[in-house]
Amino acid sequence: MLFSVRLVSRQPHDVSPEAWQTIVADQLRMTKSQYDQGKIRAIYRETGLGVLAVYDATDAREMDQLIAMLPMNRFFADVEVHPLWDMAPTLQGT
Repeated sequence: MLFSVRLVSRQPHDVSPEAWQTIVADQLRMTKSQYDQGKIRAIYRETGLGVLAVYDATDAREMDQLIAMLPMNRFFADVEVHPLWDMAPTLQGT
């Protein structure tokens, strides 16, 4: 099942720039791991906003777990997750 996922994070005032960079590096490693596993099909940086990704998860429960395991999870100011379905077969059949 495909999901569009928008993640917007904010650096808290009480986290030093050095500590934040460590969290960002951990986030990039986990994101690469999810990408390498085929859980992330596509990922885009939305300039000045956050990240937009297309995830491939078995169901909503797995999608929730994939987000929960991200190191920046507790720093997300906004999370939007929407299920997707492929319209191409419908368009090809008309």
